[in-house]
Amino acid sequence: MFQEMMKECCGKSGEPEFGKMKEFMRGHDHGARLDAVGWALFFIWIGVAWIAEVGIGIALLGVAAITLAMQLLRKRRGLKVEIFWVVAGVALGIGGLWEFFDIQMPLAPLVLIIAGIALLVWQFAPWRKESQESHS
Repeated sequence: MFQEMMKECCGKSGEPEFGKMKEFMRGHDHGARLDAVGWALFFIWIGVAWIAEVGIGIALLGVAAITLAMQLLRKRRGLKVEIFWVVAGVALGIGGLWEFFDIQMPLAPLVLIIAGIALLVWQFAPWRKESQESHS
């Protein structure tokens, strides 16, 4: 976090700028508050789903909705979207739909195949080469 703060809070001369520091901390506070709200909603939903015995499919869909909604809120507030949580939300949603519709095909082998294809695409994608060349 310190390096991120220094990058965003320093002017062209490399000197820290108070206004930029204040704005960075305000954004950091919003991010921490959104994270706390997301966890609170998660615990509330798990409790409600457990008491109501909605089933694992609906429970997973609820967690997916909360996870993705929190990332959408981060984007709308100008905060960094956390790719891990977007991927986790999509995965939870797929798992929830799989259970809800009682699909008989096993999900795990498909997830492994998709993950492998995604890794290959990520390693050989044109945008990745441009990024690596700029760091060299």
